[in-house]
Amino acid sequence: MAEALHNLGVTHSFGIIGKSICPIALKLVDYGIEFIPGRHESSSGFEAGGYALKTGSLGVAFGTSGPGGTNLLTAAAHAKANNLPVLFITGHQSIKELGIPQCQDSTSYLADLAEMFRPATLFSKLVERGDHFSTIFNHALSIALGDKKGPVHLCIPFDVQTERLEECRIVLPEREKLVNYANFERVVSAINASSRPLIIAGKGVNRSGAHKELVQLAETFNIPVVTSPGGKGTIAWDHPLYHGPIGVGGCPHGEELMNNSDLFIVLGSRLSDMTICNLKPENHPELLIQFDVDPTFVGKILHSRTISVGGDMRDNLELYLQQIDPASVKRREITVSNEYHEELPVLPKLSLASVMSTMSDLIPYDSTVFVDDGSHGFNAVKWFNVKKAGSFVFDDYFACMGNSIGMAIGAKVAAPQETVFCITGDGCFMMLGTEINTAVCKEIPVIFIVVNNMQLDMALKGMAKTTGRIDGTLFEVPLDAVKFAESLGAAGFRCETQEQFASAVREAIALNRVAVIELLTDRDEMPPTAHRTLDLN
Repeated sequence: MAEALHNLGVTHSFGIIGKSICPIALKLVDYGIEFIPGRHESSSGFEAGGYALKTGSLGVAFGTSGPGGTNLLTAAAHAKANNLPVLFITGHQSIKELGIPQCQDSTSYLADLAEMFRPATLFSKLVERGDHFSTIFNHALSIALGDKKGPVHLCIPFDVQTERLEECRIVLPEREKLVNYANFERVVSAINASSRPLIIAGKGVNRSGAHKELVQLAETFNIPVVTSPGGKGTIAWDHPLYHGPIGVGGCPHGEELMNNSDLFIVLGSRLSDMTICNLKPENHPELLIQFDVDPTFVGKILHSRTISVGGDMRDNLELYLQQIDPASVKRREITVSNEYHEELPVLPKLSLASVMSTMSDLIPYDSTVFVDDGSHGFNAVKWFNVKKAGSFVFDDYFACMGNSIGMAIGAKVAAPQETVFCITGDGCFMMLGTEINTAVCKEIPVIFIVVNNMQLDMALKGMAKTTGRIDGTLFEVPLDAVKFAESLGAAGFRCETQEQFASAVREAIALNRVAVIELLTDRDEMPPTAHRTLDLN
């Protein structure tokens, strides 16, 4: 296993050590794969996800048996929702001791990890014998790095880990182009026949790296582009054909375009409630062209006839664009202006919207920004101006609080030359903020921006609107993020004004060490989530 992972180009693994996983963990180190010890297995799993996202290849996370494995489950589900190829490895008591009560039991007598991981991954298996290993491991690798990519899990008993194998043939997967040419003529004809087409760019564009192809498609036919929350940053904010975000955190301009189009070209979006919450049923387009590597939801969400294009998005778009005859292209006039920005709120205290609207001017072009889930996330979706396509990472689908803390660390490990930011909230930070100490100990200089409004803001505003109650959403003793960061060895900055924030960002970049910038924002600021009105009937 260690030799195969090394040959795949894996340079780091993430996890928390324990007896049942020691043989594998130590052997990875012997083969030059550096071990990044986490502070919670869930964060280690997110770190492996961030590493996989940035490298485009396999991330590796492991935990010991029992609770070490169950703590990884959330990160596994997050990786599945985001098509991140992560190998999760968990320990298990020795097979020869099966049925005997054991500390941190991973068997069906207590916590059957192989079974638990099955619905949260693309493949999960208990390796019961050493001579079964090569077949199972080959299968796991081929699935994780296959057509739609995603997490896999192997639960390996202690005595099986230490078995000496007579023969073990590992086949390293090689990337193949995954194209679907069957509907090419129908796709081009449908686009040419449409009078008001719209491209909805989703997270799949980011995952496949199809940013150049998205722009080329839009420019070839002169089609406006809007982005789902997870698709934010698939195209630069100032491109003339970009008309803003839609869904939760979206802008009215983009929503209006969506409700007045006769053709959607959906690139890598599941069309979840977070994207189409403001699309009226009577405005579903007549026709839908949907590019997606995963057919699970294709053609099943809207009342539209659907042309499906399966396979890798970048491969398909590249092929389609090569085959298009320029003489056959119908370029329509776009009569709607792309001036979609709204007035920023004016508040007594620091406005998060205002901070997000200026942040991209303060950071280097070669930066990646990971954004956590909550009001801060959707403020970033709405107001942050993405200059470099693919540099904004946000998961609105599984929407796991605290995921971006680990993701940012894993990404920085994979791309040390980039400046990496994490925008998180006080609620997320109190869940998994101790992972900052992992970054400090291993000198992984991520800059964390903690939005502190002393409450679970998105839940509070949503509950207040729908029920008139706010039970469980206020922090009676609020977080002091600077003191917390400093106690973990990071540099801390507290900001209550735009000027203080700009100064803190500049200083944190210059320091080139782990830094936490605490933003004390106006707790009465309304997040761009209140207009969400879901009606799919």
